[in-house]
Amino acid sequence: EGYDDGSGMIDPNTGMPIAAGADGNKDLIDETWSKVSIGEDGTGFVCTVCSYTSKSKRAVFEHVESKHVPGLGHHCPVCDHLCRSLNALRSHVVRKHGSSSVSKLSAIISHCMRNQT
Repeated sequence: EGYDDGSGMIDPNTGMPIAAGADGNKDLIDETWSKVSIGEDGTGFVCTVCSYTSKSKRAVFEHVESKHVPGLGHHCPVCDHLCRSLNALRSHVVRKHGSSSVSKLSAIISHCMRNQT
């Protein structure tokens, strides 16, 4: 069972936020996904704010998150550094904490990307 460190439930095995809210920004993630839709031709994805399109759902998600969703961002699960987007968080973890932390972060990001649009 997890414990609450004041910022949300923490998994005692990993020291990471429990996936229910990924890194505690479920509202931010939900708002981002609300601006991503399937393209009219059904083969790609589109930003509903500016019509940016890509065949990659993740690329449109990252575009929307970095360009159109104001918010607090995402805290690094290792050092609590604040990053504006999940992509920036992924880059931060790779640069600052190395590969041992990347697999834990990948689980958080995968949770955010799963079951959306």
